[in-house]
Amino acid sequence: MNRIVMVSPYRDLGQQALRVAHELGIIIEVYDGNLEEACGIVERLSGPKPDVLVSRAGTAACLSAAFDLPVVTMDTSPFDLLECCNEARAVAPNIAVTAFGRAPLGMALLERTMGISITPVVFHSLPDLQGKIDELAKNGLFCVVGGGPSVTFAREAGLPGVLLRTGLETIREALLRANEIAQLRQAEMRKAYRLQTILDSIYDGVIAVDEYGKLEIFNRAASNILSIPMDNVLGRPATEVVANSRLDEVLKSGVREIGEVQQVGAASIVTNRVPVLAEEEVIGAVATFQDVTKIVQTEARLRKTLAGREFRAKFTLDDIVGQTPVICETRSLARSFARSDLTVLLYGASGTGKELFAQGIHRAGRRKHKPFVAVNCGALPPNLLESELFGYEEGAFTGAKRKGKHGLFELAHEGTIFLDEVDSLPLELQARLLRVLQEREVLRIGSESLIPVDIRVIAATNTEPMELLAQKRMRSDLFYRLNVLYLGLPPLRERRDDIPLLCKHFQRGGAEVSRLLEGMMPFFMRYSWPGNVRELFNMMERLSLYQGENCLAPGVGAQGVLRKLAPQLLAELDARPAAEADDSLTVQLADREAQVILQAVRQAGSVGAAAAQLGVGRSTLWRKLKKMGVSSQCE
Repeated sequence: MNRIVMVSPYRDLGQQALRVAHELGIIIEVYDGNLEEACGIVERLSGPKPDVLVSRAGTAACLSAAFDLPVVTMDTSPFDLLECCNEARAVAPNIAVTAFGRAPLGMALLERTMGISITPVVFHSLPDLQGKIDELAKNGLFCVVGGGPSVTFAREAGLPGVLLRTGLETIREALLRANEIAQLRQAEMRKAYRLQTILDSIYDGVIAVDEYGKLEIFNRAASNILSIPMDNVLGRPATEVVANSRLDEVLKSGVREIGEVQQVGAASIVTNRVPVLAEEEVIGAVATFQDVTKIVQTEARLRKTLAGREFRAKFTLDDIVGQTPVICETRSLARSFARSDLTVLLYGASGTGKELFAQGIHRAGRRKHKPFVAVNCGALPPNLLESELFGYEEGAFTGAKRKGKHGLFELAHEGTIFLDEVDSLPLELQARLLRVLQEREVLRIGSESLIPVDIRVIAATNTEPMELLAQKRMRSDLFYRLNVLYLGLPPLRERRDDIPLLCKHFQRGGAEVSRLLEGMMPFFMRYSWPGNVRELFNMMERLSLYQGENCLAPGVGAQGVLRKLAPQLLAELDARPAAEADDSLTVQLADREAQVILQAVRQAGSVGAAAAQLGVGRSTLWRKLKKMGVSSQCE
């Protein structure tokens, strides 16, 4: 809402203004105060800043000089002066008309028309006014026509006085003008607020200067990017506020500077600077700029959006099942690797969980909310591998997509790229990979521009690393660049005590599957599991799939089921030489012990009864069952 504040030199004027304002439907605030009180009244106002001030003559002039606000003066009309002079000539032969700053216009015409003598008294302050009226009193009988202070000083000096009243039409005109100015000011303020909100809501920094190089615009993004507070910067020379802004150079040259990278203080920015022209004249300059870091982040999001793919790691290190010392140590080492961004080389036989560990390392590190891109280098033909990894530009080769393609290194920006079977890369691609690792830059096929990438690399191989070098399947410089942090994954045969836990984790099925697993466990514990955890998982899937088949009927034993579901397992155990370590006397005894324990538990019906039958303590039997992974089935 508009705020119109009037300072009235005398009470009657304020009351008249309120009545006229009510008739016009205009809301005003009126405060009584003379020339010397007016500024203090406005300074003490609370609430929003006034849109316009209204007062009369000298008071209006003082307010205009003291405040950066529009001031409407209720100028006394010639008719008001004529009426007051007519009243004054009936009192004294000589008339003195007081006026602040300058004499009223038309005094000579008024003298001739009315046949009177008028002495103008121009004053600049109340003490000045009092002194001049005292001088009038010494020079003869004058009737003083003027405002409230003029009449008061005249009476104190022994002179008659007539209050120079402001007519209703003059008040009406002044209030209408004040209301119009207030509405225009409000409209301009709303426009300014909208512009400022727009400027503050955009991510680009925006600064603008006038033809003298003084700042006219300085938005919030500019303040944040340049680390310069917004307070008290407008109106100051840009060269004092922003070092190396170059807007003064654009003012002089009138030449645009587009897409320039520059250092402004501690900020690296990409900026556009253009002159503001009025026809051919340069009347200002504008700079828009972005933080380079933000541009890189936006580019990363754009890469993913354009590619239309989301790359996320699903598993954490806690998803790796196992309690044996070797797997616990491996998991702990992986967790410590996650605390850095150094390159990791994973070595493990097929099925040991290399990608699971890679995802876990990624999810445990600072890049966990960023992309995880997995690439099986051995699954892609060599002619496609290069374009998949590095991407290509439009028209780079026959069959290339019209807009080109982002490579997987680009899509992994700010995240992790997992290169499985990295030793499958052709030697020429290994050289390009080495450059990416060294420079963290990617060159698309058919492009001349290097693209910076911020990635963590985790590579994996299922061949013993030193064998790769001996067989010359990997460049030595690439090997040592990858082998910064080394993590060897144990095969399942080295963590046999985890087999019951893994079976329980993978198991799907009811009591019959559990019964069969008890019988199969001794065979599982002796088998070499060349396919490792993946082979065990497939075995459990196969077992659950055959739940409804006759091979799982109650009368069929575990060995009989294995002959149907995993004949290679029994074939390996049957063909194993008696002198082999896995078929040692200790293993045979352990297998026989497991069979005896399981048979006793089934026959006795409870662990306590089975312990009594076998002649061992109940806690001892519980411990042996737990180690076999079947204790939960006996509770």
